[in-house]
Amino acid sequence: MAAISLNLPDDLAQESKVIAEQIGITRTELIRQALRHELDQIKARMERLAMAEALRAMKNDPEYLRESKELDEGLAEGLPGEKGAWWQK
Repeated sequence: MAAISLNLPDDLAQESKVIAEQIGITRTELIRQALRHELDQIKARMERLAMAEALRAMKNDPEYLRESKELDEGLAEGLPGEKGAWWQK
């Protein structure tokens, strides 16, 4: 485990000490958990942004649009011997 030195404003140092005592952990553990939580939130936000960008790119991709249309048309076709689509019954 790596050791780091961290300077905190007095109010944050005091509040972290009080909260850590209230929940029965050390301030070091509280800071460790808070940092893990924040890093997880940042990674999740970055993943959502990347997915949104990929979806924006898909709507302008002619190959994706062609495949999507082909799939929609294929799903709209009934099965042999079927009278109407099952979802329209």
